[in-house]
Amino acid sequence: MWISALQLNSFRNYDQLSVSLKPGINLFIGENGAGKTNLVEACVFLSDLQSHRANSYLPLIAQGRDSAQLSLTVTAGTREIQVATELNRSKPNRYSLNGNLKRRSSDLVGAVQVVVFSPEDLDLVRRDPADRRGFLDTAVIQLKPRMAGVKSDYERVLKQKNALLKSARSTSTPDLTTLDIWDDQLVAFGSELIEARLELISLLEPLIQDFYQKLAGSKDLIGLGLAASIENPEEDGTETLQSLTRSEISERFHSRISEQRSKELERGISLVGPHRDELLITKSGLPARSHSSQGEAWSIALGLKLALAHLIRERSQQGDPVLVLDDVFAVLDSGRRNRLVEYVSANEQVLITSADPDQMPNLDIASTFRVAGGVVDA
Repeated sequence: MWISALQLNSFRNYDQLSVSLKPGINLFIGENGAGKTNLVEACVFLSDLQSHRANSYLPLIAQGRDSAQLSLTVTAGTREIQVATELNRSKPNRYSLNGNLKRRSSDLVGAVQVVVFSPEDLDLVRRDPADRRGFLDTAVIQLKPRMAGVKSDYERVLKQKNALLKSARSTSTPDLTTLDIWDDQLVAFGSELIEARLELISLLEPLIQDFYQKLAGSKDLIGLGLAASIENPEEDGTETLQSLTRSEISERFHSRISEQRSKELERGISLVGPHRDELLITKSGLPARSHSSQGEAWSIALGLKLALAHLIRERSQQGDPVLVLDDVFAVLDSGRRNRLVEYVSANEQVLITSADPDQMPNLDIASTFRVAGGVVDA
């Protein structure tokens, strides 16, 4: 799969842009703040409708504008696929696939496959559980696009349950007649999400071990596990789930909710479910978050992304995912730069941003673009 065309209107610092890309390595060079990352961010967003550096889509709309339009065309084998979206500040967003409007955003997810490496990826190892949950769910959806709908349904039910729990705190005789209904739905959607996360982890773990050892030049063992709230009573628990069937997950889920019911009513928030789970990453048996150097953490994060790209390539009928290297050469030492290039240079298409061409390893570049002030010149 490769992106052949990208169009932007009122997106970040781009008033209007139309650019054609080629298979192979496409290099975008420009000073910091010129708009290089904004350009590849649009490609990432049209893959899974999430930015890799913003929690909301609203910052993507140019200042002073009510909406932004972005679209891209990809070539996958003998097919062309066009994905487009209109982002709006004050009305519902609009989505289209091959010119046909779609009612649900999840209908677009999976049409384009993009895996991005960026400086923010260090957060996968070093920062909060939410960063690792985000990686898990993005990866699950890239491998199984229909899981976008499952995750959306889970979040909708969670919001409704939390609203009920919160309102129950403000009255002495709360009406909890619908709480069991919300719990049943939460378990149904949440169990499917947990099952998908466990399957993903089982696929990633042997791959990241290989990628990490080659990237870091180390024989340290990297372990992955799901520290789930249906297993641990507290969010920072370290007991990980083993392989379970959907029915076994549901049974534990229901049991844990029953155990935590009084605490949920007291605190006015749901304490059990995938929204409180953690991807536990270990290095030689110790938490990588606190027991890895900067270089080791980078190798783990890059290893996770390379493992994901490998899985997509194996399982997708559309060929390689598009790889985005967003200013990563500036934060990697020369050894890791060269080893990373070994893995990605044979990919069908790679988009690279850089403020300093001197930091680039020797590459066979298909196209070079100069970026300055929201203008892109080939």
